[in-house]
Amino acid sequence: MKTILILSLALLLTFAACDNEEQPVVEPETQHQAFISNLISLCGETFIGASTFPDNPENALVDTELRAHISHCEEGLVQVDLYRDTDTWHATWIVSEKEEGLHLYHDHIGDKEYPDGEEPLTGYGGFADDRGSEFAQYFPADEATAEMLPEATTNEWRMELDLQNGIFVYGLERHNEPRFRAELYLN
Repeated sequence: MKTILILSLALLLTFAACDNEEQPVVEPETQHQAFISNLISLCGETFIGASTFPDNPENALVDTELRAHISHCEEGLVQVDLYRDTDTWHATWIVSEKEEGLHLYHDHIGDKEYPDGEEPLTGYGGFADDRGSEFAQYFPADEATAEMLPEATTNEWRMELDLQNGIFVYGLERHNEPRFRAELYLN
């Protein structure tokens, strides 16, 4: 009986000594990393819906079908292609992890044919701030956007994911007022 007790005690001390050895520290995933991971989990999926704001019929993205296709994914980078009326207008939202943080970049390709050789405005965006979560991120306009589009200095883009219900929301505010919002559903 004493032998079993001594062996049990020795075994317990061995395990305790192993617990005190330095274990590698795994940094917890940040909300930005968790958000982009959630986007990556949707790679290849298409969401279909429409704008829910504004209701101005003069706006090119109102009263039309919108499709967001998560077209390209790799570690730290996701591309979401946005189409209006299947293929008459096209833009890509690029969400990427950069040294400065999580970044949203708008790559506008525009209509298939440009009037008078006009090119679409492209290259604006911003870095996510700390208000988001693994399911929603806020991207205030960055300095490059403010230089390119002075009127967009107060722009703030928002992306929301409802994975359980298959909903992707994209929104834009300017001067703390809604400017555009689209609600898209997993196809």
